Amino acid sequence: MTIFPEENDFLSLFECEPTLLDNTSKNLPFYYNEATYRFSNGEEDFIVTLSPSYGEVKIQVTQRLTNRLLSLLDLKRVDKFEITVDKKDHSGVLLTVVNEDSQQMIEVNFKPYFKQIFKEHFIR
Repeated sequence: MTIFPEENDFLSLFECEPTLLDNTSKNLPFYYNEATYRFSNGEEDFIVTLSPSYGEVKIQVTQRLTNRLLSLLDLKRVDKFEITVDKKDHSGVLLTVVNEDSQQMIEVNFKPYFKQIFKEHFIR
């Protein structure tokens, strides 16, 4: 089972309401829906799409002034999504993907500026 924060945690982190894929069913829990958050840090614009029940995370980052794509992270098997920092002027997450013989960790900072660090560790 994948580990993701609660819906309220994402509202605090991204400071915006998500667009839900299935917004017709009010009884559908957040965990089983797909949520897309659009926000900016002033320098970069972000589109973050989450499907917690599938472990899917997509983070698209574009430069605000030129609309140039800076990064596209499209993960299909995130085992753990952790919010590492959630403050007014600093926010970031840590995504963990576990494979048979390795563990991948992707650190993403949204504020004060975008930064992405990818590390892979052998677990045998």
